[in-house]
Amino acid sequence: MHCDDVLKQLQAFASGKLPTEVHQAVQAHLAGCAACRAALGRVDSLAGILSAARTPPVPSGFTARVLATARQRQEAERIGAWSLLRWWRLTSAPMHAAAAAVLVMGLTVGLTMGWTAAPSAPRTSAATGGDPLGAYRLDYLGDAPEESLAGTYLTLVSATNEGGY
Repeated sequence: MHCDDVLKQLQAFASGKLPTEVHQAVQAHLAGCAACRAALGRVDSLAGILSAARTPPVPSGFTARVLATARQRQEAERIGAWSLLRWWRLTSAPMHAAAAAVLVMGLTVGLTMGWTAAPSAPRTSAATGGDPLGAYRLDYLGDAPEESLAGTYLTLVSATNEGGY
């Protein structure tokens, strides 16, 4: 057994709470290790000091005061929770109305913008002369270099139009 292991077990060793085999291993280590014996001496002296210390008496009425304070705090928390619930009930109707109004306004604006900005159906290849830029309204891709992603896309769209898919 190593010193670290023994030091972890000293309190239980001093109080006699170790299993027999562990107790014997700690005892064998203590026989050959002065540092661990010194640590055991400190544990024993501390245990002696603590057992000799006297416990101060509990003042009369202490338990009743503690219980009364606990009841008061519990009651205050309960009242606080009810007042929060009451506040929520009073303000929830206006909040619901405001949320509904914002939702209706958002939907109205979104639908209005969607109807005015909705793209028309793509023009047929015959009308645009097989030009994918005109057919799919991709005019902004017209200046893209052929090796770019946009150029590759335009090449694929042109091939699809020519193949009739």
